[in-house]
Amino acid sequence: MRLSALLIAAVALGAYLAPFNPALAQGVSDAECQRLRQRLTEHAKLSDGVRRAVATQTGAAPAVSSGTTPGPVPPTGRTGAIRARLEQIPKEREALEDQRLAAMVKLDLTRAGQAQAQIQALDTEKATLERELAALPPSPPGAAAAAPPAAQAPAPDAARIRCQDMPAAVDSAVKIRRRELGAREDQAAVIPLVGLKGQTAEQIGQELAAQLTSAPTLGLLDADGDGRLDGFVDVPVPGVFRLFRQKADGTLGVEVFAAAAGGATAGYGELTRRLDESTARQTGQTLADLLAIRPAGPLRALTETAEFGPAYAQFEAGNFADAARLGGAGGRSVGFQNLRGQDVRVVEIISPVPGGVSLRRVVVLAQPNDQELWEETTTVVRPASYLRADVEVARRRETRNASGLVVGTPSIAAPSKFTLER
Repeated sequence: MRLSALLIAAVALGAYLAPFNPALAQGVSDAECQRLRQRLTEHAKLSDGVRRAVATQTGAAPAVSSGTTPGPVPPTGRTGAIRARLEQIPKEREALEDQRLAAMVKLDLTRAGQAQAQIQALDTEKATLERELAALPPSPPGAAAAAPPAAQAPAPDAARIRCQDMPAAVDSAVKIRRRELGAREDQAAVIPLVGLKGQTAEQIGQELAAQLTSAPTLGLLDADGDGRLDGFVDVPVPGVFRLFRQKADGTLGVEVFAAAAGGATAGYGELTRRLDESTARQTGQTLADLLAIRPAGPLRALTETAEFGPAYAQFEAGNFADAARLGGAGGRSVGFQNLRGQDVRVVEIISPVPGGVSLRRVVVLAQPNDQELWEETTTVVRPASYLRADVEVARRRETRNASGLVVGTPSIAAPSKFTLER
């Protein structure tokens, strides 16, 4: 008994004298702690809200946002006027985009056309001013333009946060950035992306794979840390990331990356990428339009025929001739919530047509007052050869009430015709 008591006392004394490791006590390894710390730092570089949260947690002085940071003397003369105008244009363009979208929802095509014309005029003005600014002589020292927010306000020192507090700190940062980018903070499938530093497609694919770990998932990209959405990433087929990005000329680009090093994107072919990109450009779709019909949470599979899966897989892979060999029509319907928390239903029907294949997609988006926006897109692809395919896209939009009756006049766009080449 005495020996047993001595052993117990020795163990207790040793535990008391041993250095306390909070990371181990809370189940956070050193490696995981460092990974979370780095992720928190990356989020803080892109978000004023995260910087303030980290500063509050560490007791440091809050990082000063771009609006109040004492900077160099602002440029004057023509250079200053151009830079001031270039700062105003994005805000005006965003407001016009909102007006255009609202007009289209209300089927006010005249107002939508006016807003689109104003947007094009702003894009032309921006390009002209940028060319003029590049031709002007360099500004003297002290008259340089202010640095971007991320460069002006360095992230607070995340190393001062204890390891056991890192999971909660990163979770809080993600929620802050979700709110800043227009999502709800509880949408776990929506991932605010940190900066993509990769120089090759393979490197970017690995970075995306490290950040987008759940499926279905939606990644939101704010490349400049200005709180505005520059693009988003979804997963069209397992192991493949599809990036929709707003380009400098205002058009949408589609890029594809494999999740694994040396991985292939055969499940989502090059012709399909070109089809998605060309369709968005031909129909004038914006990032907001595309985000509204992307799942930001679990899919609810409603119905699916046996013929649909194999044919749709061939269509996504760009094997349109093989997809056209379907004996008859196949279809499926799914439901989900989008980024704004709206209920969305999607019905897709794939069927052979003379010389090719047709994919008809009907998106039903819940609207206020028990109404629904129905957007129907029919894409017909006729392969001319292995390297080339002819495409025709037709779109129709209409609003329906709770009884399924059409409200107002449907909007029917003229079919867009274009050619895809590998």
